[in-house]
Amino acid sequence: MTATPASVIIVSRGRPKALARCLEGVARLDHPLYEIVVVADGAGLAAIAGWQGRVKTQVFDAANISAARNIGIGLAAGEIVAFIDDDAVPEPTWAMRLLAPFADGRVGAAGGPVIGRNGISLQWGPAAADRLGQRRPLQTHPTEVQVHRGAAGLGIKTEGTNMAFRRDVLAQIGGFDARFAFYLDETDVNLRLGTLGVETAIVPEAVVHHGFAESERRRADRVPRDIGQIGTSLAVFLRKHGVDPATRFGAEREAQRRTHVVGKNEEGTDDGEDTTVQGHADTDRTHRVLPDPEIQLVTDRISRRVRRSSGHLDTGIAGEVGGSGDDPRYVGQGCLDRLLDGYPGGHRSTGLE
Repeated sequence: MTATPASVIIVSRGRPKALARCLEGVARLDHPLYEIVVVADGAGLAAIAGWQGRVKTQVFDAANISAARNIGIGLAAGEIVAFIDDDAVPEPTWAMRLLAPFADGRVGAAGGPVIGRNGISLQWGPAAADRLGQRRPLQTHPTEVQVHRGAAGLGIKTEGTNMAFRRDVLAQIGGFDARFAFYLDETDVNLRLGTLGVETAIVPEAVVHHGFAESERRRADRVPRDIGQIGTSLAVFLRKHGVDPATRFGAEREAQRRTHVVGKNEEGTDDGEDTTVQGHADTDRTHRVLPDPEIQLVTDRISRRVRRSSGHLDTGIAGEVGGSGDDPRYVGQGCLDRLLDGYPGGHRSTGLE
């Protein structure tokens, strides 16, 4: 597999420990031609001071993920820019698999699945996004790379914590729109690329483990502290893409309520068996009952990981499937640290040292 020169961009604010863990994972990627770019607040950069000279950094303390990503793009030297969130850890093969489709000059973007910290629960899979900011299921092969092209009003969805783009393609559309400080930021990019007819590769084996870390915007149990920015971004998105905001606000309020209210038991604590289903746009949940079409995807993934177990990392899935017995519809929360601790041989050199 030929390696494509790339820049991996990590944006972080208010989560220095998560950033340090993410960086440990990114530094172990099986890819010979990549650099790491970190755009973070002062606390984040202090937490990774030991990486000085091996990572490009820029301090940025504004609560605006789009602006931070644009800064990262400006620092990037790679022809491909890949993005991962600070509360995620990639599998070692992530970059090689995610970037491989760019060998075809017609591919302008790529994305892969986002799974929970236990290594099996699917948070976000293949989808398209319409001009209402809503996800539409996208039928793809469970293991093979497939390329899809969007259209006016319809983009091929890439998740912010597992996506890559040609740098010149992002430059062509002006990068990320800084009016989206948070929420629908990458969906807006997807729609603009769809209008241009840019081809997007869906890469099932380019896997990222995502942990939903606490932030200024959400609590540790993923309940939003303030949905004001969600409403602001939604209004900007709808107007930008030619939709009257009034047509979505009522439905969005209900979707946010359903998506983010965590089930409690009689004592008021988390009962460990949240059955909330997947939400809208860029919102997300780890604990949920998978709809039937996803059950086979989870089962297939468990089987593939068992077959590949020799010589590969152990994400500690044993004993972490919650709910009812071994039913794969019920998925619990594991630990991203096991992804790092279980990597054979410890640190994998990337040529950055």
